Amino acid sequence: MATATFSFKPDFTWKPALGWRVDITTFENGKEQRSDRGAEPRVWTLSFTRSAAVMKEIQAFWLARHGQAEAFYWTPPDETAAILVRFSDDTMEPERSGQLYGKVELKLKEIL
Repeated sequence: MATATFSFKPDFTWKPALGWRVDITTFENGKEQRSDRGAEPRVWTLSFTRSAAVMKEIQAFWLARHGQAEAFYWTPPDETAAILVRFSDDTMEPERSGQLYGKVELKLKEIL
C-alpha cells in the first residue's frame, strides 16, 4: 500500500520545535566531554480552523493512520519537498463552533 500524503494547509501560524541530541559526561576533575548524537526529529504544532466538512476529512485522515501508528508524507509550510512524518499524539481533540466550523491543533513529528 502506498504511503498517504497529508495535504491540508495549516492556519497562518505554526510552531516548529528544533533540537539536538548531545551526551554530556562530567568527569571527577570537573571537565566535560560532549558527544554529538545528531539532530532530534523536528516537531510542528499546526492549527486548523476550517469548515465542518474539511474538519471531518482531517479527522478521517487521523483515524485512518490510527493516531501516531502510521507514517505519512507532509510538506512543511516553509519547505518545498515532502518529508516522512507521523502524528505526535495518540489523541485528537477537535473543537466545534456550531454546525459550520471547527478547530483542531495537531503535532507532526519527523521520522529520521
